[in-house]
Amino acid sequence: MSVLISTERLLSLPCLEGLRLFRKYKFGHPDLIVSDLLALIDSVEADAHSLDMEASVYLSELVEKDGPLDGHLFYQACIKGVLLKHQPIWAKLMRQGRARFIKRLSANDQDVFAAAGLTLNPTPLHVVVWWDDVSGYARLASDQQKMEQGRAAELLTIEHERRRLSDIGIALEPKWPGFDDNFAGYDVLSYEHGPFGIENQLIEVKSTTLSPMRFIVTRHEWNKAEKAGESYIFHVWDMNQSPPALYVRTVAEIAPHIPVDSGKGTWKNADIPIQNH
Repeated sequence: MSVLISTERLLSLPCLEGLRLFRKYKFGHPDLIVSDLLALIDSVEADAHSLDMEASVYLSELVEKDGPLDGHLFYQACIKGVLLKHQPIWAKLMRQGRARFIKRLSANDQDVFAAAGLTLNPTPLHVVVWWDDVSGYARLASDQQKMEQGRAAELLTIEHERRRLSDIGIALEPKWPGFDDNFAGYDVLSYEHGPFGIENQLIEVKSTTLSPMRFIVTRHEWNKAEKAGESYIFHVWDMNQSPPALYVRTVAEIAPHIPVDSGKGTWKNADIPIQNH
């Protein structure tokens, strides 16, 4: 179907119960087209008017064809199908643990997860397996989203540098070594006027949607930044703004926020705040 049904409609009991009916009648009348099948259900089932059959037909495309039609496994298959296709923002909360995740859901969604047996205590092993499986997909989706956001920020920096270089009369194109080498220690190579001519400027690009604004610096990035000194800067894009807002920070401005190794302990990642100047 071309129409996209909202996650809220799909994860509702009227939709889920409608899917159960739709699958039952589809199995019994495999030759009927969808419109005729829906008409048959409406004429035979007294409570069909209370079900969201449009959403049920859409959901049928997301759920495995030979899945169960009864019990907890039916609801679990439906929830998994919706999460994999729609990847709602709240799915990322699954990584925080089951109890914390359930508390953040709406009352309707809590009812659906309960109907699926996913809130049982003590927790059966098959429920643990389901949570770990689906949480893994949510984690992959989150990682993909972060990667896409990071790439978008890098492209913003390249366009920004093209304009800046043109404005200051440097007829060179910024380069994108971070795309070709994840261990370069910076993302974009640009240029600046120096006392002895044109000098390289190494730019580490960060994107953030966090509030208050902050970003992560890795040990490898900081080692590169310290060695490069004034030639290294950070571009931090606030992706919550439209268009995204750029904050430029020097190594000297970031240095006070970098941790210090102590004893046998060494830091790997540092959380750096962005404070308006």
